[in-house]
Amino acid sequence: MRRRRSRGQALVEFAIVFPIMALVTLGLLDLGRAIFTYNTLSQAARQAARVAIVNQQTSVVRSQAIRSGATLGLATSNVDVCFKTSSSAQTSCASPGTDNCPRRARDIGCLAIVRTHINYAPMTPVISLFWSSISLSSTSIEAIEYVCPVSPATTCT
Repeated sequence: MRRRRSRGQALVEFAIVFPIMALVTLGLLDLGRAIFTYNTLSQAARQAARVAIVNQQTSVVRSQAIRSGATLGLATSNVDVCFKTSSSAQTSCASPGTDNCPRRARDIGCLAIVRTHINYAPMTPVISLFWSSISLSSTSIEAIEYVCPVSPATTCT
């Protein structure tokens, strides 16, 4: 007699717990995707900065970042490249006219700054209700080791 009364109890408990478990699982998948996106952005910024320390042509540096972040679909608008003097307090390309290191004054010791950024969109519907887009970015700063000569005797491509 006792078995018959508790027959649907497991089904009711499952119906209560399953949505919570599904949300936690999908949230963990979203967290993993966000970490992958951030790591890829960081790697793209590092690889582009490595190019920038020996070749200061911004188009070449941007294309290296785009190639390194190919899985994210980075575009030139997602990559900022600038050069600052070694004594600069700035660590971003937000105001390129301040403390920058123009091509004619660029020398060994100037800083190459590469910033990659993208808007991450969560795939979990409940999370995307709260955060429809999350801005992720990574910046890499390296000192110039070799100054790319200007034309006509350029060896940097």
